[in-house]
Amino acid sequence: MKLPIKVLIVEDQRMFREGIRNRLEQESDILVVGEAASAEEALGLLAQVQPSVAIVDIRLRGMSGLELVRLLRQQHPHLKLLVLTGYDFDQYVRAAVRLGIDGYLLKDAPQETLVQAVREVAEGGAVLPSPIASKVIRSYSQERPAIGRSQPDELTLREIDVVELMSQGLRNMEIAQHLSISAKTVESHVASIMSKLGAGSRTEAVRVAVERGLIK
Repeated sequence: MKLPIKVLIVEDQRMFREGIRNRLEQESDILVVGEAASAEEALGLLAQVQPSVAIVDIRLRGMSGLELVRLLRQQHPHLKLLVLTGYDFDQYVRAAVRLGIDGYLLKDAPQETLVQAVREVAEGGAVLPSPIASKVIRSYSQERPAIGRSQPDELTLREIDVVELMSQGLRNMEIAQHLSISAKTVESHVASIMSKLGAGSRTEAVRVAVERGLIK
């Protein structure tokens, strides 16, 4: 008899996490062995629940989902990693693919698509819907600059988090609380963002980030 696919869900939104669990538990060949609201909680659960597939959101409080993916790929190379997120920014997608994920789905995908994705990655396949695959191809083609043309500095994933919160009107202290980092660290990120984007103000930094497709 074939063993069920053991799944760990890493998602900080409780209702969404429970919705995933409820849907997956309807399948006889899938067993949800654990849930975590943070990367740190997920790392603590791994040895205990020993999942074969981890469903990971990119945006988590504290350590980001991509930082978690990097650690999981290093420490648990046989674990299948399926990113499930609401973000399809080019840099997120490209970073996730570079880290060696097995699948990337958006949260608005039909639940049946998620179920099939879990099965696909568990069997050693890859899941990358056409719109996401197009972003990967486009972003890699953009990495090949014309001869003699310099590329603008890319924002780090954490800087993208910060500039997106800036676009929502949050000040440094509020951003620090949201990301569970210090206000001084936020100040450093903001300065770096403005430098990389060639912006003279927070408002201009947000505008340039939107124009480049880094945030919506």
